[in-house]
Amino acid sequence: MVLQAVFALTLFLSAALLFLVQPMVGKLLLPLLGGTPAVWNTCLVFFQSLLLAGYLYAHLAIDRLGVTRQARWHLLVLLLPLAAFVVAGYFVGSPVPIVVSLLPTDEEYPIFPLLAMLLLAVGPAVWVLATTSPLLQRWFAALSSRDPYPLYAASNAGSLLGLLAYPFLVEPYLSLTTQQELWALGVVVYLGLTLSCAARLWSRGVDSPSPPPPLPSEERGEVINAPSEPSSSPCERPTLARILRWVALSALTAALLCAATTHLTTDLAPMPLLWVVPLALYLGSFILVFWHWPAALHRFCGRLMAMLLIFLVLMLMTRSTEPLVVTLGLPLVTLFVITLVCHGELALDRPAKEYLTSFYLFLSLGSVLGSLFCALVAPLLFHRLGLVEYPLALVLAALVRPDTAIDRPCLGDWLAPLLLGGATAALVLAVPHWLGPTPDTNDPNYLMDRIVRVGVMFGVPSVVAFALVRRPLRYALALTALLLAATLDVGPSGVVLHTERNFFGTLRVTRSQDGRFVRLVHGTTQHGQQALESDDPLKPLMYYHPTGPAGRVMRALPPQRRRRVGAVGLGCGAMAAYAQPGEQWTFYEIDPAVIRLAKDTRYFTYLERCRGELTIVPGDARRMLEREADGSFDILILDAFSSDAIPVHLLTREALALYVRKLRPEGVLLFHVSNRYLDLAPMLGRLAAAHDPPLWAYVDQDVPTPSQQEEGKFASTWMLLGGDQVHELARQDRRWDRQPETEGSLWTDTFSNLLAVWRRGEE
Repeated sequence: MVLQAVFALTLFLSAALLFLVQPMVGKLLLPLLGGTPAVWNTCLVFFQSLLLAGYLYAHLAIDRLGVTRQARWHLLVLLLPLAAFVVAGYFVGSPVPIVVSLLPTDEEYPIFPLLAMLLLAVGPAVWVLATTSPLLQRWFAALSSRDPYPLYAASNAGSLLGLLAYPFLVEPYLSLTTQQELWALGVVVYLGLTLSCAARLWSRGVDSPSPPPPLPSEERGEVINAPSEPSSSPCERPTLARILRWVALSALTAALLCAATTHLTTDLAPMPLLWVVPLALYLGSFILVFWHWPAALHRFCGRLMAMLLIFLVLMLMTRSTEPLVVTLGLPLVTLFVITLVCHGELALDRPAKEYLTSFYLFLSLGSVLGSLFCALVAPLLFHRLGLVEYPLALVLAALVRPDTAIDRPCLGDWLAPLLLGGATAALVLAVPHWLGPTPDTNDPNYLMDRIVRVGVMFGVPSVVAFALVRRPLRYALALTALLLAATLDVGPSGVVLHTERNFFGTLRVTRSQDGRFVRLVHGTTQHGQQALESDDPLKPLMYYHPTGPAGRVMRALPPQRRRRVGAVGLGCGAMAAYAQPGEQWTFYEIDPAVIRLAKDTRYFTYLERCRGELTIVPGDARRMLEREADGSFDILILDAFSSDAIPVHLLTREALALYVRKLRPEGVLLFHVSNRYLDLAPMLGRLAAAHDPPLWAYVDQDVPTPSQQEEGKFASTWMLLGGDQVHELARQDRRWDRQPETEGSLWTDTFSNLLAVWRRGEE
């Protein structure tokens, strides 16, 4: 038991350190590279590739050298992190000082310099940590006759702890510099524990252990964490078909994790830290199935998964976003059950310990392939289609069924789904003609009308599809047919005119069902709207309405104090409607798709009809503003969002100092801080008070009247920051309230705490 505890502790610590370093490094790079999701995607690929490289080393080294000789050789490998710490300067409080110079200064995405920076800064330590799980399990198998696979549960428990510890315990209390130093110290402790595990092998001189005795038949029948039944011998070499199955199951769950996370955090509820939940469920499934997983429960999860899939597909077809507890809960529960089933199948089919390292190597290969597909391939492959990989992963999951073989395809497997899809498509097209136009969302009959439409178009076909559940292939094809037919439905959000996807997310241009407005939508958040049928089609709407805070500030400033205006975030270009002849307006926009759509006169005409001199600068605003001369702007408008989330690196003490430096002496800062989940006004107020010299800070929580809502105005929250000129503006317009001083921490480039600004008691 002592031996197992030492090995389990080492595995636990190594996995926790791996999951702590990933968000730490990603957060470190954001101010250097800009708040682009491509930074996170590249980091994800980097860490998973190093994990695969670590597993490959573990497999080849033990295969070529044997357990004891490999353990001696590994002593040299353990020196790599220590050497890297000295080079990268972890213990001198300077984050990756040597490799920052690798970053280019232009606006192009620096993928290769970023990978070089990651490799030099944390590559050696991360690679050594990545070798731990297969190596130590194989070492343990050489020292003990006990089953080594439950140690994988300890490894995933460490991953889960690291995942949850960072946002809740590490980030809220420690600066990035302190995080780096403590992480490096944790690696040193890990090296010591690994050395003690290797010393046990050296002292015993163990190399080729005899295979463990087979478990009793009754245990094999009741618990799936036993050697795989398909093998005729515990030491039988895995076949190619078996290896491909390992890779496929691992790739499916990794792809589903990435796709579900994107769906939840952009299409449903872009709330901070939500990404932690699906990853925690994914890791939790590994812990359960590799520790102790009853076969009866495994079979029950298989049946439950088939039922959950039809409900989730129905939700996707109807594009439901309310109630939030259901639209978030159902995808999360389904993800958890699918990962339990797929990872349970892997645990059931794991080989004898002689092939342990190859087993983990192919699992890692599958994870890398699944993540690569969702992170890098899918945005290019489904450029005009949106988040296709999420329903695709759900359909593929329908093929995985415990104790159910996929029968040889027959005509009925293809014919039944084809007929179902055709009938569903006919209903989708016919029901709007039968029931007439969809009532407005404010209409008292809207809810009942929507229930009837959804029930007829999708409810009845879903019941028919579930009747095909006994044959996995037929069921998966039926789900595919339903999802394809549902694309013909206009839905409650209106007609989709254009869909475009890239590294920054999925953008849609929609026309409202009443035909009055065309809208730019990112995830679930509308980023712009223009009236199609109006006496003044260039009138700014939504958050930029003339009666709103932004419109009132633009009207209140005299012409000599708005000669040059900078705006971070373009949207559909509504703010450009306030530009007057002789004024210079510069928009900073990181997403090239937003720029293209805002310029497309088929949808929006704000930019085309702008009366001032207009410049659009692509790239991250902070990096682009650094190039501007100090004292360049009369007004800086901060209106950057990714779905409903404001990039944190645009709201730090260093960012505010940059904005003030770029303003003229009587310049004004205007922040758009509307958010469903975060209350950002108190934190910005603290930043203003901490600035040298202190800045005035005022806030306006604007609520439209019913008549203003009818013409397209939205509720919004704006903040006004600056010197005495801001105080004068607020004195003239009493709707601006002085932001009270509050106690709390300040966000900096090395410290931020989202939990501290969470709206308490709200969704």
